[in-house]
Amino acid sequence: MFAFWYKFIPKATSLIEIGQGELYYKNAVRPLLHMFMGTVFEDMCRYYTLRQGALGKFGCFITTVGKWWGNEQTDGEERTLQSADVDVVGLAPIEKKAIIGECKFKNEKIDRGVYETLIRRANVIEGKYKIAKYVLFSLAGYTKWFDDSQDERLMLLTLEDLYCE
Repeated sequence: MFAFWYKFIPKATSLIEIGQGELYYKNAVRPLLHMFMGTVFEDMCRYYTLRQGALGKFGCFITTVGKWWGNEQTDGEERTLQSADVDVVGLAPIEKKAIIGECKFKNEKIDRGVYETLIRRANVIEGKYKIAKYVLFSLAGYTKWFDDSQDERLMLLTLEDLYCE
């Protein structure tokens, strides 16, 4: 709630004070709200991972959760480095295991490409930690491709799963 306040309200206190808060919301807040909520959703997913990981729900004892930023090498006609990130990285240092996840706060379902990108980026982490789980967090759910997935380390979660225990 504080993040929302500091992001949007100080920019328009005068407008809000004269009773034009709805106009401000319509023109300045609503167009950015979904993007703003994407970062909030990522924070929610990291908190969920830490809480569930501390309880052993991933098969290891997660003690820290964050985000990974770095570079990945692309395989194409020319090999190049591009920036990359993993939204959720939960570490179990005692067991040398990790949980990695991708968060998508979008109105479209997650497809195979998001999963494959996460697997590819796991190679950066897998040198130090064994990947115990791949977790995908989605606002809108998943495509039918996941119905036939055989990866036992894959967990598919929605916003509802984060808060309905």
